[in-house]
Amino acid sequence: MKIWKFVVPVAVIVVAIYAVPRVGKSTVIEQDGGQLSIRIGKHRLTATAISGQITDSFLVVGGWRGGDMYFTTLISVIPLDTAEHLARTYGNFRRCGSAGAAEGMRSTIPVFLYADNRNAERKLKKVNSLANAVKDPVIKMTFVQLEINDHKIECNGEMMQVTSQDTTDAFLVKDIQIIQEEYEL
Repeated sequence: MKIWKFVVPVAVIVVAIYAVPRVGKSTVIEQDGGQLSIRIGKHRLTATAISGQITDSFLVVGGWRGGDMYFTTLISVIPLDTAEHLARTYGNFRRCGSAGAAEGMRSTIPVFLYADNRNAERKLKKVNSLANAVKDPVIKMTFVQLEINDHKIECNGEMMQVTSQDTTDAFLVKDIQIIQEEYEL
């Protein structure tokens, strides 16, 4: 009888560790070659991979505040080599009064990010949180660039076409590393 006092709690913990991260997962990405089907909440998208796998580093200068959207997260980035050049040339180019502020703003690229796996999703949430706290994290991402071909949203049990003129770059993030949680200018 005493063995059950040990086995049952261990079994519950194992089930919780396996099941809880998957419960409520609203993002499903299925890939067939270069074609992707993305389901996020009520949104249904199809996309095409338009690049091979790329690994690059970025300074994150802005994050997404939340809401029911059709991407894992939206961040604004500056390629790290560009950010380092701006820092060498202007010092703190992130300060509004800086001589490099305008060039820094022109170098900023907004990107829609879709997490390819739970680990990437967790790290993207942390990066977004750091960006919203104005920490300007430095990241290294492995990703594939996407072209969004179609976007529909479920509304009252029917699928409605979403039309958009948005040209924001979209990336399927395979891996992400936080190199520096706060960029020092």
